[in-house]
Amino acid sequence: MAAGISFLVSGACIAVFFATEKEAWGRANDATIALFAALMIPPVLEIYQRYAPGSKPVVLLPTVLGVTGLLVVVITSGLTALAKLDWLLSAKIGAFGFGGFVAWMIWLSTLILREGGLPDALAWFGLATAAMLGVVVAMAIRFIRINGSFSGEVQPPISLWIVFGLAFLCVPAWTIWLGLSLD
Repeated sequence: MAAGISFLVSGACIAVFFATEKEAWGRANDATIALFAALMIPPVLEIYQRYAPGSKPVVLLPTVLGVTGLLVVVITSGLTALAKLDWLLSAKIGAFGFGGFVAWMIWLSTLILREGGLPDALAWFGLATAAMLGVVVAMAIRFIRINGSFSGEVQPPISLWIVFGLAFLCVPAWTIWLGLSLD
């Protein structure tokens, strides 16, 4: 649950950063994203313990992917928060780490639907969240291909911001729900 709250705080920090352009808020965003990732590692390992009697490879491999992805986010965002890594490089590397976490989320959601143990609604919400994240990535790539980057004079369409905002809110909601379901 704390991971979800940290993710929400991170969103508030990045919003203030974009509004004020004060570097301290960008660093706070990076620090809270690193905290989110660090706080998500114990639930990922707890899921492994729940679903892996006898260390099934079908549970071990996604767990390794999820933990590795989260560690990448902890390291890159942590270094960026400490001004030891450029934010653009951190974002590129961290995106792969976050992708590992989302892949784990998809795997867990399908596992829940197949084997139970946690609410089916949590699983469906996890799959919907992952799908929305995929739509955001596709829309962002399309915008960048057409306009060159997000830093140009052309502003992204409102539809991209709406889908991004919804997907952004779904991640902490799913994370908090997972935490409550594990208690």
